[in-house]
Amino acid sequence: MKILRVNMSKLSTDFEDLPEEWKLIGGRALTAKILNKEVPPSVDPVGPEAKLVIACGPVAGTRAPSCGRVSFGAKSPLTLGIKEANTGGPMGQKLDRLGIRAIIVEGAPEDGQYYLLKITKNEVSLVDAEPYKGKKNYDLLNDLYAVYDKKAALVSIGIAGERGYRAAAITMTDKDGDTSRHAARGGLGAVMAAKGLKAMVIDEKGTPNVEIADRDAYRAAVKNWATVTKENPMLKNMADFGTPGVISALRFLGSMPALNFSNEQLDGVENISGEAIKKLNEERDGKMEGCMPGCLVKCSIVFKNKEKKHVTSSYEYETIALMGTNLGLVDPDVIAELDRLADTIGVDTIEVGAAMGVAASAGKMEMGNADSAFALIDEIEKGTELGAALANGVVATCKYLGVDRIPAYKGQAIAAHDGRVVKAMGVTYATSPMGADHTAGVTYEAFSEAEGAVERSLEAQIHAAIRDSLGYCELATPDNKFLAVTFLKDVINARFGINVTEEDLIDIGKGALKDELQFNQGSEFLTAHPADPEFARTEPVGPNASVFDVNQDEINTIWEKLDAYEFPKG
Repeated sequence: MKILRVNMSKLSTDFEDLPEEWKLIGGRALTAKILNKEVPPSVDPVGPEAKLVIACGPVAGTRAPSCGRVSFGAKSPLTLGIKEANTGGPMGQKLDRLGIRAIIVEGAPEDGQYYLLKITKNEVSLVDAEPYKGKKNYDLLNDLYAVYDKKAALVSIGIAGERGYRAAAITMTDKDGDTSRHAARGGLGAVMAAKGLKAMVIDEKGTPNVEIADRDAYRAAVKNWATVTKENPMLKNMADFGTPGVISALRFLGSMPALNFSNEQLDGVENISGEAIKKLNEERDGKMEGCMPGCLVKCSIVFKNKEKKHVTSSYEYETIALMGTNLGLVDPDVIAELDRLADTIGVDTIEVGAAMGVAASAGKMEMGNADSAFALIDEIEKGTELGAALANGVVATCKYLGVDRIPAYKGQAIAAHDGRVVKAMGVTYATSPMGADHTAGVTYEAFSEAEGAVERSLEAQIHAAIRDSLGYCELATPDNKFLAVTFLKDVINARFGINVTEEDLIDIGKGALKDELQFNQGSEFLTAHPADPEFARTEPVGPNASVFDVNQDEINTIWEKLDAYEFPKG
């Protein structure tokens, strides 16, 4: 396997051998390793010394179910610490078939020009992308597919990235060529723009299948996992309804945010339940799809409007919560259109949705009014002062509007699982190297109990790091997450003809977290942000009037427990 190094200052590309000690890691673990080795933690996130690292998992090219996610890592312009954001789609599978485990993008063009990185079986090249400058993502997609193979994976930034907005996302195509998958959190779209990259084209056409050392063991592992996926109630629900399948339950618990993370009542949530969206979309010829080839869960909602025209292929809970209920909006069509507009501009719907909620509470939008919400998105597209504040995230929006109730941890907006209700989630927000990121470790086990919340968060963060380091999809993980570790162990052993254990994979997750924590120690991550939100400990929310009441001294011990965590025996 190779590492592709792309030097944007020299406009050069070179291959290096993947170090043997990194053979079994990819994704989040590999981005953390490379960033620690090559990037000073104090670097300007959008300066020429910063780097963008892209990495797939070690079994992505086998098309093992749900193993093809790809990670983007960098120092975040939003949190000022290390950040990994991963996404689905076929890109990771294509990189692995091309023999590339990671791409390191470094330097920046002296002339500020934009380029397109083209990767095929026969060449790696940087192509002039100035004709695409200023293009929004959907328009750019159409332009690129007019030139390149429609089966190629495309990666791009919209105008938000070009403007350096700290909530800018990196966008990529799904298996059907729709630009709907996002490495959204942390502002990594601004980092990609600062490197002078407008887009990437990854085309593995003509490459052979990846080598699998023990095909019988591989087939057995996949067959067994297909049975688990088919029979597991949680994954069956995910296949039926996608992530909106949790909406009725989470709104009942009070963990789904509404009206700027307040405890005010909101009517009409039943209109956006998983069941309601499924029924509506089926009437319009929408469908459930997998975002990458080989997916068994197929939880991506391809959503169509009243005219049966495609709106988005990624209609997900987090967006429905932050750009829907958090803004008092419960019309599924309105939320879907807001999602598409955000995707077109290229911003994180969680970060911007939280910022819009703050703006609404400050009188810049009328809660529950669709036209008012669309007007705020228009501010972002036009690049007004308010629009720039929104696109720079919830902390920037609060500063611009003079608001001191800030729904963020370490510079990043709270996601769609309220830590006052889900205590372990609150611990994750407060301790994760990523800031308030739900993908860093979400668990609803004993959700209302403060006792043991630190340990539950630690376990969730370790397992999230394992999945992210091996390219496995969180949404295809059964409630018994240890089953997924065993499956990953089996497919890794089958591909490479080795004998790793579950404990070895646990160590990979721990290692990723240690590397991230180490990077953050030398960065501004721990010092540059407002204090953790006081309202989480003082403002009750939900039917049980919950506050975040986990003892801070206990929270502070979480990483002391990291080494002692073990895979359960028996």
